[in-house]
Amino acid sequence: MSLKTAIVDLGSNTTRLVIYEYEPGKWFHLTDGVREVVRLREGMGQSNVLRSGAIDRSLNALRMFRALCDALGVTDVKVVATSAVRDAENSASFLSRAESDTGWQLRILSGEEEGYYGALGGINATGLQQGFVVDMGGGSVQVTKVHSGTPVRSVSMPLGALRLTELFLGSDSVSERRTVKLRQYVRDQLAPLDWFHARPGDELVIIGGTIRNLARIDKAGKGYPLTTVHGYQFPAEDLRSLSDELWRLPLKKRRTRSGLNQDRADIIHTGALTYNEILSHSGFSWARISSHGLREGVFYKRFLAEKPRPIIDELRRFSVFSLAQTFEGNEIHSQHVAHLSLRMFDDLQAAHQIHLSYRELLWAAGILHDIGATISHDYHHQHSSYIVLNNTLPGYSPRELAFISLLCRYHRNKGKPKLGKFSPLMTGSDKQAIRVLSGVL
Repeated sequence: MSLKTAIVDLGSNTTRLVIYEYEPGKWFHLTDGVREVVRLREGMGQSNVLRSGAIDRSLNALRMFRALCDALGVTDVKVVATSAVRDAENSASFLSRAESDTGWQLRILSGEEEGYYGALGGINATGLQQGFVVDMGGGSVQVTKVHSGTPVRSVSMPLGALRLTELFLGSDSVSERRTVKLRQYVRDQLAPLDWFHARPGDELVIIGGTIRNLARIDKAGKGYPLTTVHGYQFPAEDLRSLSDELWRLPLKKRRTRSGLNQDRADIIHTGALTYNEILSHSGFSWARISSHGLREGVFYKRFLAEKPRPIIDELRRFSVFSLAQTFEGNEIHSQHVAHLSLRMFDDLQAAHQIHLSYRELLWAAGILHDIGATISHDYHHQHSSYIVLNNTLPGYSPRELAFISLLCRYHRNKGKPKLGKFSPLMTGSDKQAIRVLSGVL
């Protein structure tokens, strides 16, 4: 029997509601999501007092979220608040009003808890085993060390994009002198983190709206073929160039940048400069973007409550089966198709000579090739391809996601298999592999 739960993340810049349907430990999918820009930290500066306008915006959003949950019959709701409420001297009165208006009890996360839950989201979305998860919000930045796929150490620093914009830059025209002061402040905050440095085998995963917006700007100029930025590899050099460009643009021109959410235009330059310093300090040459973060981490704690640790085992297999369950395909048929496809792959290895790394991608497509029939049997191959492409499949790279999607698209032999718009993601051997494996499937 499936359950529903809602998670509300009351952040310093935005507040979000997500609603999940799930069966504990087995599968889940997002059914609803709402985002409101509330700028709860706006005007706090160094006074650490929540301002009346920001309070009103936040309470309006929370009341709206409560009405939506009531309309959908969702009673299991967890509300967490982060940096702005954590730092505010008048947080008690704000919490009292919020709880009176909504009937929900708000939990203020410590900086370490915020880092922990954000890391859970990043780990369960990317399969990160060794390295770090970084999350920039409106008020703070969390850096979490990950060892053997588990968060082991978190620190929170006052480096949020909204906070630093108010303290150093302002939203419109910016002088170089101000950027120098900002950079030095960020370096001073990072200096004690002598453990936050890239070592062999480490990866850096970054979560949060600021980095997703920066990645959208970056990919818009590169002809990147996927709409999602999940799994996107952001080169440090490209981030450096982007950060140097954005602060030089007045707000009006900044708003015109392709890929940028308009409501972040007044703080995105600060976020870019800060992330540039973070990558410089850590020594990573690139970072992987995760679309899952704090909200998902809070959900995973509940979803995996019966496990010794809230980490998904065999993430790639789990994400395939979870997506298949969401669209309620013919499980027996799909399992049998996947089984036969793998037998053909193995028995014909000497003939096709395709690398074994493609075997798992063929299996995933075998499980998912018919999920589009939930929409319509006609053109279900195209529906399946679209569904796969737009559900990210946590644990798979963007290239692998596109490859699985193409196998689903061509499993009915409707047209000559070709890489098309996904060519920029693919390797030299993918073209031959997609033709052979489409035939096998």
